[in-house]
Amino acid sequence: MKKIITLHLLLLVTSMQIFAGGQKRKVLVIGIDGTRADALVQANTPNLDSLVAKGLSTFDAWHIDITVSGPSWSSIMCGVYHNKHGVTGNSYSNSNYNTYPYFPTRAKELKPNLKCIQYTEWAPMSDNVYNDGWDLKLKGPDGATTTTGTAAVAQIQDPDVDVLFTYFDAVDLTGHSSGFNPNNAAYILAIEGVDTEIGKMMTALRARPTYDQEDWLILVTTDHGGIGTGHGGNTITERRIWWIGASDRATVSSIPAKADPGSYNKTPFNVDTAIQHQSPVQADIAATAIHHLAYSPTFRPENQAAWALDGRSWLCEMGLCNEKLVGIKENTLDENRISVYPNPTSGKFNISVSSDLNVQSISVRVLDQMGRIVFEGENLSKNSSFDLSNNQRGIYFMEVKTQNKVTVKKIVVN
Repeated sequence: MKKIITLHLLLLVTSMQIFAGGQKRKVLVIGIDGTRADALVQANTPNLDSLVAKGLSTFDAWHIDITVSGPSWSSIMCGVYHNKHGVTGNSYSNSNYNTYPYFPTRAKELKPNLKCIQYTEWAPMSDNVYNDGWDLKLKGPDGATTTTGTAAVAQIQDPDVDVLFTYFDAVDLTGHSSGFNPNNAAYILAIEGVDTEIGKMMTALRARPTYDQEDWLILVTTDHGGIGTGHGGNTITERRIWWIGASDRATVSSIPAKADPGSYNKTPFNVDTAIQHQSPVQADIAATAIHHLAYSPTFRPENQAAWALDGRSWLCEMGLCNEKLVGIKENTLDENRISVYPNPTSGKFNISVSSDLNVQSISVRVLDQMGRIVFEGENLSKNSSFDLSNNQRGIYFMEVKTQNKVTVKKIVVN
């Protein structure tokens, strides 16, 4: 893969597209097992290259846990490492998914109606996992790259799908049979075969009849590298991994190599979390996916204490959090033209739009501090009344859209 390093290219979109609610947010996660970063850079992968050109990427990320598939994919999908999710091998014994579930389960805590689908070639990832939030778990033949691509295209065509995870295993199987090495022609060919199927998936995605009304985040990564014909240790070639996050409206950037943050695959643990968060790592896939699916001005998955995530979201670094519109501070653009009163309130309050603001109606969403929508309405009168008396006391945030402009108002219910 030829690295594409284009900094600060921001795709132009309207304010409504940038702000949550303008388009329906969806996530595609693609897992390519056992793919060394240096081999991926060397391979001819035009479709992955096109994703790199649409977002944030690094080919110098660090694996900071056990370099085995079971624990690695658990970290990727749960957003925590093995000392929390409990998986230390491919048998998935001692798993703790009830406390640290897959990210679709977390996302459904905020958006219960999400439809989430998994297609995997590796049976343990389906059979040995629970509390994963998948509405449909599909399995195909191991190493059958073309079959997997065809199956993924079929799921992409489902008009209701919100999250799709597709897993390819041929690269890892080839590494085990003939070597995890960029000089191994068969290993490179396996990577290029997966890239071909990813191209078909991207074509199907953009052919969705509702694509223009959707906001897709595409996340692609691997579970580990390899050395010789194996993996599981702490060598550089086993721990050097890569991470791609792409969107049609993303800022394009490439993150260079950072210092080694350490590994949970050593005793005692010696991970420097400050260094870890300087570059995308495996646990960040779950956090970034949840952030995109349940986006609100105040919500960050890593700040939810009850979840205890080890990963962090990279959504804002991708340019998908527009600070001019979505900070906790009110947007000053229309601040003086939109009034909310009384505030604080016992629950009942009014909103009034200044007469000099030439709008006929407004759209309103009210969110709690977890980013959950407690009220949503469109084409409302610009002088409307609301009642949160049946909701818990606390701080809420009201998003008021007037044409393509958005104002955020903080409301205190006491």
